[in-house]
Amino acid sequence: MPFRIAHVAAAVVIALPALTASQTIQRCEGPGGRITYSNAECPEGTRPVKALQPAPAPSLEAQRTAQDNAARDAQAVQQMAEQRRSQQAAAAQVQQQQQSDQRGADCAFLQGEIQSVHRMRNLMVNRPYYSLDDLEQMDRHAEQLTADYRRVCG
Repeated sequence: MPFRIAHVAAAVVIALPALTASQTIQRCEGPGGRITYSNAECPEGTRPVKALQPAPAPSLEAQRTAQDNAARDAQAVQQMAEQRRSQQAAAAQVQQQQQSDQRGADCAFLQGEIQSVHRMRNLMVNRPYYSLDDLEQMDRHAEQLTADYRRVCG
């Protein structure tokens, strides 16, 4: 957006001499204090109150300076936009790496849990007295962990 504003400002500075090269501007007052401005004679029903002289046209040097400033501003805006894009890309890459690291940690945790459940089940089976309900519960838990592992880790 500032890029466009800079170009509009430069265009106005360039066109200003043509706009201000016209004659004197009249401030005209009508009935009820209504004020109008005219670059010709005041319209009927109004009277001239004050003659305004337009501002002098900017010099060629001032016009060139304005154009140079507009070009420099446009370049600065473009550089800032590029910096913003690169910062956003870097932030997205960091976020993606963090998600990947978290996923790796989750997968390692699930693998450890699955192995732990299998070891516990093997220990229980090797005891002289164990409950089949406990074994079924461990098997269900191992199946749930395996399903979670497949879902999260692929």
